[in-house]
Amino acid sequence: MKRFLWLGFVLCLYLICSGCGDTFRPIIIPNPPTFPNPKAAHTVVAINDNGLFVPGSAMVIDVSGDTDVSVVNLDIAPVHAVQQTASEVLVVNQAVTGLNVPTTSCLVTFPPTPPNHVFNVCSSITKLNFSGTVIGSTNAISLPIYSGANFVAVAPTDTTAYVTLPTYPPDPTQPLNIVPSVGVVNTQSNNLVATIPVGTNPVALAVTPDKSKLYVANKDSNSISGFNTLDRSSRTVTGSFNAPLWVIARSDSQRLYVLNFNGVVSTIDTTSTAGPDTVIDASVSVPNATYMLYDGNKNRLYIPGGTQLTILDVSQSTPVVLTGGPITIPTVAPSSRGAADPCSTTGAQTLTVAAVAALPDASRAYVGSYYEDSTDNFCPQVTVIDVASNTIKSSIAVPGFPAYDAFCSTTRFRVTMAAGGDSSRAYLASCDGGMVNIIDTTSDTYVLNLPAPLGVRPGGQQNLPQNPVFLFAGP
Repeated sequence: MKRFLWLGFVLCLYLICSGCGDTFRPIIIPNPPTFPNPKAAHTVVAINDNGLFVPGSAMVIDVSGDTDVSVVNLDIAPVHAVQQTASEVLVVNQAVTGLNVPTTSCLVTFPPTPPNHVFNVCSSITKLNFSGTVIGSTNAISLPIYSGANFVAVAPTDTTAYVTLPTYPPDPTQPLNIVPSVGVVNTQSNNLVATIPVGTNPVALAVTPDKSKLYVANKDSNSISGFNTLDRSSRTVTGSFNAPLWVIARSDSQRLYVLNFNGVVSTIDTTSTAGPDTVIDASVSVPNATYMLYDGNKNRLYIPGGTQLTILDVSQSTPVVLTGGPITIPTVAPSSRGAADPCSTTGAQTLTVAAVAALPDASRAYVGSYYEDSTDNFCPQVTVIDVASNTIKSSIAVPGFPAYDAFCSTTRFRVTMAAGGDSSRAYLASCDGGMVNIIDTTSDTYVLNLPAPLGVRPGGQQNLPQNPVFLFAGP
């Protein structure tokens, strides 16, 4: 009996030892999916421009009711926004008058002799404080005069934000002596606490999901600046860039994707603690692309550009174009538009694929595009992509309108898209049309449009609807 017990003990010891060491070591890529964000389940927010001298606005759309439930004034020339917490949104404005900074200090006449022009030279962040689905209050955060703020990102804490300051002069009395920078903002005390010098003309920011690193796209110096958020120390980023326009960090914080002006997507390995961060791939090109969307649920990048949508699988070390891509987006036939649609009586022109939204349930993506016909009608549409098969499911005509606003042809986001947090709605905001169009995703049909708030001229007269310049899922 003892012999059998001894043999059993030896066999058990052998099994334990054989499981040690390097004999069996399963490898799992630490790239977990990002599930639908509960912070973005009830509203979609449109940021609207109202000209050079009148404050813009934020319009909140209730996803469940297809109504605008809240409108507040922002500052002059709002350009970008981000949700910071479950009840706070930050909007960056390139110019501001009449809030924390006296109006006279924000208005500069140039040249000093006639004919002269008056310019707004102050920037700010408007903090929107939500109470449920409506904006309960706002706070104004002043930024340095002449700084030209144009992009905002959040992290490493719920009270920290970063904002690009491309024309920041350390000495405001010497506005031409600029030091392009990123401003560090405390959104609890509502003030700028530091500035970090970066390359020329910073236009986009990305913070890694682990909140440890900040990256800045410097368009005019063809560079990416990197920083450790803990102490704001710099990180070396090596590689070649061509006027980078957009940056996105992967959900596992191990990759950074850079969209360059020439359409090349640069993949940067960000795994090193001390750096450098190095470009490891630049094989994908999306001509005419200016924007990327990251879908953490599918681990994909959606990149609209030209007449196509390119979808990249980024779950691997380097991105791979999905089979069948890029997807050429077809133009909705004018004859399929309603009789009241001015685009129904003109020939279709070359389509511009400009925006995309991915449903949180990971079933479909909605692509926003448009063309301008020979009589200056602006003709938008939405194309539905089945993300399981990477194929076009259907196309939806969005009513067009005669004429367009010249401002919109030069704004950064002429058409923007967002998805409701419950995946029941997709939205397309048209700068030219001054409206947000609603798509019912249960039937993939056009529902209605909600006009942006009416603009108000300095004399008090009502103007045309304001111009939506950015759209995103809100609280």
